[in-house]
Amino acid sequence: MKVGDLCTREAVTVNASAQVRDAARLMCDERIGAVVVTATPAEAPVAIGMLTDRDIVCAQLDHATDFAQLRVGDVMTRDPLVLNEEMSVEEAIHCLRTRHVRRAPVISSTGSLVGVLSFDDLLAHLAGTLRALARATELRVRPTRNGGKPRL
Repeated sequence: MKVGDLCTREAVTVNASAQVRDAARLMCDERIGAVVVTATPAEAPVAIGMLTDRDIVCAQLDHATDFAQLRVGDVMTRDPLVLNEEMSVEEAIHCLRTRHVRRAPVISSTGSLVGVLSFDDLLAHLAGTLRALARATELRVRPTRNGGKPRL
């Protein structure tokens, strides 16, 4: 399976020049822990960073007196891990683990943003695979003739 098959196709994005508090409100309203920071052109946005709830908390602690003036570009995680939609899920998991991140923007072969792949997307996929495997196993289990333990 490919990353493009699993990722959330409608990534929530914000511009680097936006105020952090506006991005935080957007994240709260959307019930998400991160947004993709993009650069223009708007018709084909390019991921230049990620802003996570952790970035916002750290910025609040570091800039308590002038937090209202902070821009997303001041506190975002730069140089984000970016996954290509044609990558295998196994490659994506390896990349996420190597960079110690829980989500990453997904791009097309032309470099434009097409979505976000999160740890939760991967867990849902793996849970579905395990359910299917469990069902297949249940179909193969047959009881013995004398009522004892099932045979495989």
